Amino acid sequence: MKYLVIILCVFFTVEATAQIGSDFEKRNSKRQKDNPFSEEKSWGYLLWSENASHYRPIGWHVSLGATYMAGNNANDEGQEYDLSPSGLPGYYLEGGMEHLFKKRQPFVHYFDWGLGVKHFGGQEKYELDPIKDRGSFNFGSAFLRASIHNVWQTAKFNFIDQSIGFNLDYRIYGGKDKQAEGDYLSPLASDNQGKLVAQLNYALGWGIKMKDGLFLVPTVQTPILTLLQFNDFNPSHKWFNSRYQPIIFTLKLAWLWPKSGCPKVFSVDGQTQSDQYQMQ
Repeated sequence: MKYLVIILCVFFTVEATAQIGSDFEKRNSKRQKDNPFSEEKSWGYLLWSENASHYRPIGWHVSLGATYMAGNNANDEGQEYDLSPSGLPGYYLEGGMEHLFKKRQPFVHYFDWGLGVKHFGGQEKYELDPIKDRGSFNFGSAFLRASIHNVWQTAKFNFIDQSIGFNLDYRIYGGKDKQAEGDYLSPLASDNQGKLVAQLNYALGWGIKMKDGLFLVPTVQTPILTLLQFNDFNPSHKWFNSRYQPIIFTLKLAWLWPKSGCPKVFSVDGQTQSDQYQMQ
């Protein structure tokens, strides 16, 4: 539960800070810091605009990254033995689509979804003097992910990108019980995660607008609530007799679909919007 509370506090604090910054700019320099996907200027340049961009509000993305299972809880309290969980690196691969909102929205600015494969690994060290042993696990899952995003433009070509999403994972390889197979000498019966996992997740990224319609977003993502195999609001995975918090580091490349024909050039307050192509 504490993970969910912390993440939600961060989400709304960033949004509130953005709004405070917007009010300050209105009073002092009359620059509006609104939806970066609207016709209202922010930092003098928009991240994307329906009328000023060569690109449509829909496109593709690919995400490549690494995973890590952070050991955060061991079932050894008050016991004679010690359990030490730790993570092992894995990989992450996803492809999907971006859908930008053309109309101004106060809190959410685009939606994305994707399909992919991710690999997790970890290990548990068991110690009961003089016995010392270590059991490891590795598995890969196919997944579906969908997220709603809030974008806060911080500079001409940079933005903070945070999202709340949902992921549905199904294990397609690995996940063998080393303890049951005799490869791990812990006398404790294993309590392992099932093949199907459904979770709410939070992601925080630092976006870079490389040119009109092309974005690069390094992101860190972690689950905040596990819906299938719910366990007292703890979103971490169970393996052996410990728990592990999945952390995913990705580099997302997103590109929008080009419009057919020539883009519009129009005038507002006597100034042409062709200068919006400075975004390119």
